[in-house]
Amino acid sequence: MRIVRSIAIVSLLCLLLTGCSGRKGVVSLRIIATTDVHGRIFDKDILDGQERQGSLAKLASFLKKQRKENKNVLYLDAGDILQGSFEIYQDVTAQFERKSLAAQAYNLLGCDAVAFGNHDFAVGTSCYERFYDGTTFPILSSNVCFSDYGDFVPVYRMFEYKGLRVAVVGMTTPIVEYSIPSDRIDELVFRDIAETARDIVPWLREERKADVIIGLFHSGFEDGRMDDDGVYENAVRRVVSEVTGFDVIIFGHDHISRCLKMADCNGDSVLLINPGPYAHNAAVATVTADFRNPDKPEILTSGYLEDITDEVPDNGYMKKLSGWYYDVVNYADSVAGRITTSLEGRGVLWRESSAMNYIHSVQMGFNAAEISLASPVFTRSYIPAGDIRMRDLFALYQYENTMVSVMLKGSEVRDVLEYSAGLYYNTVQDANGNLIKTGRDEGNGKKMPSTPSNYFITAAGIDYEVDVTKPEGERVRVLSMNDGKPFDPDRYYRTTINSFLYGGTESAIFKATGITHKSIVRRLEVSSSTDIRYYIITDFTLKRKAGKDVNIRNVCNWRLVPEDIVDGCLARDTIDFYVINE
Repeated sequence: MRIVRSIAIVSLLCLLLTGCSGRKGVVSLRIIATTDVHGRIFDKDILDGQERQGSLAKLASFLKKQRKENKNVLYLDAGDILQGSFEIYQDVTAQFERKSLAAQAYNLLGCDAVAFGNHDFAVGTSCYERFYDGTTFPILSSNVCFSDYGDFVPVYRMFEYKGLRVAVVGMTTPIVEYSIPSDRIDELVFRDIAETARDIVPWLREERKADVIIGLFHSGFEDGRMDDDGVYENAVRRVVSEVTGFDVIIFGHDHISRCLKMADCNGDSVLLINPGPYAHNAAVATVTADFRNPDKPEILTSGYLEDITDEVPDNGYMKKLSGWYYDVVNYADSVAGRITTSLEGRGVLWRESSAMNYIHSVQMGFNAAEISLASPVFTRSYIPAGDIRMRDLFALYQYENTMVSVMLKGSEVRDVLEYSAGLYYNTVQDANGNLIKTGRDEGNGKKMPSTPSNYFITAAGIDYEVDVTKPEGERVRVLSMNDGKPFDPDRYYRTTINSFLYGGTESAIFKATGITHKSIVRRLEVSSSTDIRYYIITDFTLKRKAGKDVNIRNVCNWRLVPEDIVDGCLARDTIDFYVINE
């Protein structure tokens, strides 16, 4: 692990191109920024072959135009690079010898600096270290440090344009410390962003003589899952209201595009700009410095969001990454293994399914789990028996969630299942009732659940019933453990959940129980070193090499009751009903 990076060391890296003697006339700087790209490296989605609305390939074309039109261009990215696409997943899990694909892509774009995002930490130490080692630009995060020693990465970078001194300061949302298991973030401490800014901004002005300070924040505009606990996830509005000295703040994380100006606590104007996710937009900011009065230079800022979805992907960029591209295509088409039973998930909201049984069996195999809690996160509700290709496994499990082993009381497990049932079922008294809560009609008779199906939670390791004639809060009755032993609501069970349930904003763990993001840390046993999908891929691959097929065990034993009422309701409810929007 890379160790101490003190301010002194960083200062040596912040080499200035020219002295301050060039400070005269008017200097203009164009800033281009992206955030939350989530691995959209290539122009096409490898899984379906369709051209993406946004991609770094399209951004490459936009940057080329900007550099032709402007002498001084600074390209920045506010983080969440290393999770979210097929190509980035293949690179971080199946390519260990060559340089990071993401690093090569950002190098080709001429990136000047990035800030680490929460998803960049979630991939684990070896993955973000590989990205770091491959870049020709700095990764910045001033509020992240080791618990015992020094800075994690450089806290800022100084750039100079004809005497204009521009400091870029990185920040990462402190929610990482509570949303990602501690064994994946290498004993890092995430300081409050506003408190960190109060320390660093005056230092940059007074000691480093910065004319312009740009915040590069992986933190949203306002509000967050732990604000009531004093951990401010989305801190931009708060920083502006409490800290003076920023000229521009480029931010992300909340996936909400914004461009506005606000007055800081001294009444000075700050440009705030969030291009939004997936490289659909580029943030474009202009900083103009008027040095005609050298004793008091005037700094002006302006900005806008540019839709780059109509840009033509840059051929030169794609050609230089063509080797990586074809490796990923071949990986997607490769056979992972064979399965004897189809992976079925079409009725997952009202009955057991082979797809969920398989996911639960993987989770039950982790850390000697006694109970598993899981949700349907597939993008295809039917995968036939036979050869299974890598692309099929990405349809079975679409997210890079890791497995997390926590200790939950039996009553808490029941509360989570009760909460989930309340999201999806109405209370019915006869077979004429509307059992499934529907809220969306796609205009063609296609009914969808009112809550997306990936929030629906089932359990393995226990046998239980959901009585749909009962009111919400009284429906779930746990009969026993799977092996017939009594289920004890007061006992703590070793329970495997995914990392979304461990730290997600909308996690049923926090919605249904008295557990908080801070207290669940004390329930943590261990988290998996890789994501759930990697365990699935490994299972298929090892069995294929051994000449065996993958068999699905029935580990999830639950049902809706009373069966006569349920059957009558479902016969009508599920006509033209779609669990997922495929």
